[in-house]
Amino acid sequence: MKDLLIIIPAYNEAKNLSGVISQLRAVAGDHSILVVDDGSRDDTFNVCKELGIKVARHKVNLGLAQAIRTGMQYALSNGYEYGMQFDADGQHDATAVKNLYDTIKQTDADIVIGSRYIKKTVKLTPRIIGGRVISGCIRLTTRTRISDPTSGMRIYDRHVMELFVRSSLYSPEPDTLSYLLKKGIKVSEVSVSMNERMSGKSYLDIVGSMRYMFRICTSILLLSRIRS
Repeated sequence: MKDLLIIIPAYNEAKNLSGVISQLRAVAGDHSILVVDDGSRDDTFNVCKELGIKVARHKVNLGLAQAIRTGMQYALSNGYEYGMQFDADGQHDATAVKNLYDTIKQTDADIVIGSRYIKKTVKLTPRIIGGRVISGCIRLTTRTRISDPTSGMRIYDRHVMELFVRSSLYSPEPDTLSYLLKKGIKVSEVSVSMNERMSGKSYLDIVGSMRYMFRICTSILLLSRIRS
């Protein structure tokens, strides 16, 4: 069985991918990389080909959840034991890959999250406040503290990937995380640093962050009423 597949969901990330792949190859070259081109309208697919990176291509944009699911399906079909979710915008620090990988290998965790807030004090913004409210909802419903439930840097074991692939109800969102905790899935966090985006900007502005928080917290509370 192969070990780790790094899954990079990408939508119109042609300007960022070269830098991201270069960093990953420098510090995680022993692991396989798959880019899931989620219906990009820019040159994302051709950049992957030029870099010699495996790429799965959606003809239309299906969203982050389906992009991750496509990557997990590839990992399962090709015998990988673990799949890591890694952003294409350059915010994730490639040097953290080893720490997440070592943690899931050496502990009983099923999911390991790269947390921005374990050791670092950050300035409060609407987005960070929203994340803390979501963290509070998870703690209220699962009695488990997750300091950074919205982090997009995560590594999953094979069992969790099988759950994601079998059901479209699972997604890389905090409400799914809370539901998995209720089902007995073990989650750990390790401290990571994040970089600024190499290019482009996040789709979550102040209003978007508040709407996201409300939607996720509502979902967490509703899911808490379902027996595990």
